[in-house]
Amino acid sequence: MSVKEFMNYITMVDEHVITSTTDLKGVITSVSKAFCEISGYTELELIGKNHNIVRHPDMPSELYDDLWQTIKQGKPWSGEVKNRKKDGGFYWVKVFISPNFDPLGIMTGYTAVRHDITDHKKVEQMMHTDELTQLYNRRYYNQILAGYINKNHANGCWIGYLMIDADNFKKYNDTYGHQAGDDVLREISDSLTASFNQPNDRVFRLGGEEFCVIYTEKNANELKRRADASRQHLQDKQIKHSANPPYDCVTLSMGLMELDPAVQYATDEIYKYADEALYRAKQKGRNQIEVVESAADDIELF
Repeated sequence: MSVKEFMNYITMVDEHVITSTTDLKGVITSVSKAFCEISGYTELELIGKNHNIVRHPDMPSELYDDLWQTIKQGKPWSGEVKNRKKDGGFYWVKVFISPNFDPLGIMTGYTAVRHDITDHKKVEQMMHTDELTQLYNRRYYNQILAGYINKNHANGCWIGYLMIDADNFKKYNDTYGHQAGDDVLREISDSLTASFNQPNDRVFRLGGEEFCVIYTEKNANELKRRADASRQHLQDKQIKHSANPPYDCVTLSMGLMELDPAVQYATDEIYKYADEALYRAKQKGRNQIEVVESAADDIELF
């Protein structure tokens, strides 16, 4: 390869490959033009800054913990990361990070190469999102439930599996119309999202007025407290519903199954028991939560 061809190659890489190097503390020492273009920062704004300048708040801290634990051992790491642009926007990249070593084998820093997957992620989000409420849909629920339970139980977490139903929702549609009913479903979604806003929380609309939340806690007692707080959060909005006495506002009934990390569950049975608890909550007067405790004798396990 001639010098000219080599220089052309370097220019092409600089303009089209999203790369950066950092020292051992994650302070940026070099960036490509492609990195500057996608992030919105200039080279001068990036050099000398920590890489968390593009860290997006949506990304869980556990991902970065795993990243650093891996590369500090001199091992490569790869994963999908959502980054924040200078203007507040975002972009998704597939990242490959490798440690750099000097001639004596001493680690000196890291090189990261990224591939823009923003469009792919947008299509993926559309497939996983309920169009009306923008919550996760049943398709995504089916895809992640087993993996979510296995991963969080391996980490010693209690899992709350919460089935939720809007009380007398058919009567609401009959009284106020389906457009108002859609507005209420969005209100419920916003309320649940506000209540379950931790990195490990997942909120789904399974269909109609039926919702589901899966979330984790180190303490089993917190599972019911958080669920009941979310029920109260919606009631406090006082959304008028004259066909839902005695409350006369939109309320939620809930069935909660507490999943003990020491127990292995048949995932296809979890929905059944939580749904039965939800039915009991409605039978007892609605606007309340019924709990399936982990030690119940009739729960079918693996």
